[in-house]
Amino acid sequence: MAPAPVPVPHTLERKPQLGPLRALQPMHPRLGPWCPRLGPSRRPWFVCDILGIVFAVSTWVLTFGTAWVTTRELFLPARDLAYSLANGLLLHLQAALGLAAHARAMLTDPGAVPLGRAPGSAPDARCLWCCSAKPPRAHHCCVCGRCVRKMDHHCTWVNNCVGEDNQKYFVLFTLYMGLASLHLLLLLGVPVLRSHARGEWDRHSTVSPRRSLMYLFLVALIAFLLNSTMFAMQMYSICTDRTLIERLQRDRWLPRKGSPWSSLKAVFGHRVSLAWLSPFASPEPPRVHEHHWMV
Repeated sequence: MAPAPVPVPHTLERKPQLGPLRALQPMHPRLGPWCPRLGPSRRPWFVCDILGIVFAVSTWVLTFGTAWVTTRELFLPARDLAYSLANGLLLHLQAALGLAAHARAMLTDPGAVPLGRAPGSAPDARCLWCCSAKPPRAHHCCVCGRCVRKMDHHCTWVNNCVGEDNQKYFVLFTLYMGLASLHLLLLLGVPVLRSHARGEWDRHSTVSPRRSLMYLFLVALIAFLLNSTMFAMQMYSICTDRTLIERLQRDRWLPRKGSPWSSLKAVFGHRVSLAWLSPFASPEPPRVHEHHWMV
């Protein structure tokens, strides 16, 4: 005769706890957390890539070194105090804004897609590398280890991807660094051209520029060429609403509905103001996408 089953006390029974679905905040070992209600996380975002860190630190070292040599060789020896103050303040302001934009581009979430599959997403709309939902126009970055919305490219100089949420800061970084480089080229080149026009400098002259000034001119020329090229490419991508990856892969997606002006407002902010030129102002209130919510 089989033994009778032992009754389970009512206090030990587990009843399912029903309640509203809660969003998860996925973590990544190299990247910051994602806040589903605010969009990009307010915490600093940082990619632990050795090469990117070296290039990012080199940007700051070159900028500070160039500013110090320029002050010592050009502004302090100048006899015109107003000339030194005006050009010195303007040049250092451009460099400071460029470095601020560089920091924002490096420490801002570019638009990483949360890990996991979003509710209601298609079964095949999933990245094979990070297993996350892959919305339209998102691409996987092997350096960051995440899919990034509207990813343009991964820039080693800022140690981060250039995507939907930090493109404004990258554009401002190239703009202000390009203006600072052009300003320095004019400060170095205009006196030389004037001296050459007066016949003071020719091929028979025994006086040559100092090595420090030649270093400044070379650094300013290379920086101007790089930043102006990157700025032009970014503006072309924004106005045509096609990222660099999409142009290289020749992706065929639905044509854009807006104009180049609407694309500019989507990147810099819908309200046209001086905040467009400020690296300290966010382009617009944080956006909430349907694929941000995961259960």
